[in-house]
Amino acid sequence: MKKSAVALVLVGSVFTPALWAGVSLPEGTQEFGLQGSLDLDYVDDYLFVLNTSYGYFIRENWEIGGVLDVNMSDSSQQFQLGAFTEYNFTNTTNWVPYLGLAAQVANLSGSDGDFDFDFEDATAMTLKFAGGVKYFVNPHVAISAEVNYSIATDDINVTKDGLEDSFTRFVFGTRFYF
Repeated sequence: MKKSAVALVLVGSVFTPALWAGVSLPEGTQEFGLQGSLDLDYVDDYLFVLNTSYGYFIRENWEIGGVLDVNMSDSSQQFQLGAFTEYNFTNTTNWVPYLGLAAQVANLSGSDGDFDFDFEDATAMTLKFAGGVKYFVNPHVAISAEVNYSIATDDINVTKDGLEDSFTRFVFGTRFYF
């Protein structure tokens, strides 16, 4: 019984905002982000999305950094490498909304697989607009949810209807601060 009570207190202290309210993201803070999604209704059986980022806060709440996105399915692979900026709207709670912008070079490769359309490898520039929210479970870890919209200079997004130059995606993940 004592072990259960101690475990409950420890877990509660990590997730209780009353023990520390508000988030500070001062200049010099570093962030490592790991986000992803899995689409089981994808045209090619599934789509696995992994987004990684490393950022540095150049001013309070304003971050710049690099991003690497990987999208994999049975027949296609897409890699995106680029830079991003993000502004965080800190307040007196542990919820921090943010807006972001990324510019990336994307490469799509693969085979026709199960697709009902012609598939060709392509490389394009993409511009990604993002909006989301982070919930800080403690001062060094946040969970995040984001919706982003990307538009590219070429058709690099595989859909059930063919290749398209823009797409919207929902991603969830975690961010680590040091």
